[in-house]
Amino acid sequence: MGILPGGLHGPTYKKTGSITARRHRHLNVVSAPYRKSNKPPTDKQLDEQSKFGLLNRFLSRIDMLVKPGFKKYAKGPTEVNAAFSYNYPHAFVKTENGFALNYPEIKYSRGHIATPEEPQVKITETHLIFSWLPQTQNASCQYTDLATFLIYDQTKQRAFKFIAASDRYTGEHNINIPKKYFKGPLHCYMSFASANGKLVGDSIYVARIDLD
Repeated sequence: MGILPGGLHGPTYKKTGSITARRHRHLNVVSAPYRKSNKPPTDKQLDEQSKFGLLNRFLSRIDMLVKPGFKKYAKGPTEVNAAFSYNYPHAFVKTENGFALNYPEIKYSRGHIATPEEPQVKITETHLIFSWLPQTQNASCQYTDLATFLIYDQTKQRAFKFIAASDRYTGEHNINIPKKYFKGPLHCYMSFASANGKLVGDSIYVARIDLD
């Protein structure tokens, strides 16, 4: 039996006739019953399923970055869905075995706060060190802007996130993780947001680090 806890115009849950209502990622969703198809999936459908899984898993692992980064663009869908729609057209490269993520083209944040100037990252036995050049202050570039860093270990499929970790003025941020902890390759990103967190900037791909 379907239930309307908020009245006629409110959300529904449980089953009403042949349809089922539920809450999914803060949205009211009504769906028809699943019907199994006897037709085998086409090559195109298999490719789409593979790409969907690759990107969705990656974005889900960094949802703490995606939620503020795509909040402005999540009109109806969630922030992760908005990030998925934006990234999907350019998020993949073809490989011998199917598809892989095109990491340099993926963004976890979009906005008008200035991106870092000539960012770099290097790894030592004990640290990863991000650095960037000084920039002149203006409306979208303040010394107090806070930097967020993402390190994604492709082999481990693990994301290391450091949110609002350092201000723009410092020009450098050290992350204390021993090199031996990683498998690699490492995909390194960073972005800036305003000091109060209300405004964000584009995330940028800083570098890939291949480990010996």
